[in-house]
Amino acid sequence: MSREDTERLRAWLSLPPPRAARALLGAVLERRKGHRVLRARIVETEAYLGADDPAAHAFRGRTPRTEPLWGPPGTVYVYFIYGMHHCLNVAVDREGVPGCVLIRAAEPLDGGLAPGALSGPGRLCRGLAIDTRLSGTHLFEPRAGLTLLPGAPPRRIGVTPRVGISHAAERPLRFFDADSRAVSRGPARSRTR
Repeated sequence: MSREDTERLRAWLSLPPPRAARALLGAVLERRKGHRVLRARIVETEAYLGADDPAAHAFRGRTPRTEPLWGPPGTVYVYFIYGMHHCLNVAVDREGVPGCVLIRAAEPLDGGLAPGALSGPGRLCRGLAIDTRLSGTHLFEPRAGLTLLPGAPPRRIGVTPRVGISHAAERPLRFFDADSRAVSRGPARSRTR
């Protein structure tokens, strides 16, 4: 990856959560696990606004589990939910401000994954072998095994409220590639921008 690509990706991650969530659509996650390399294009994200967002993990304050949210942009935050699913989040905005983007779905590019294998945050983490051991690592540390690469941005972006939350559920903070079949099920695709 070129220096210009890295700087562009870092700039996206330094944006406030809603802008970062839109900018990350089309970027590529690369997961290295042993000799296996999996790549997937991000097609669905959700923005979480940090301490002022009742749906965000940072809303209740800083804990050992949520500490990565206060890290520099690009810090990985993975949590385990319902006793069965991992969810991948990326710290955005600036260090000390706990905004983040949840990566909800991606299109497999290579690595032998089926087309719908990464639709939904739990499937995405299962398919890319992501768990809480990656929490606190950084997307630009190749040795961590999870890297962000440039990709093809979507032609049309859909916007709806976030999925599966009860607090601040009306906010239009879910963004997706309106032309992708890998987008997870959620509220009706209400509008594109």
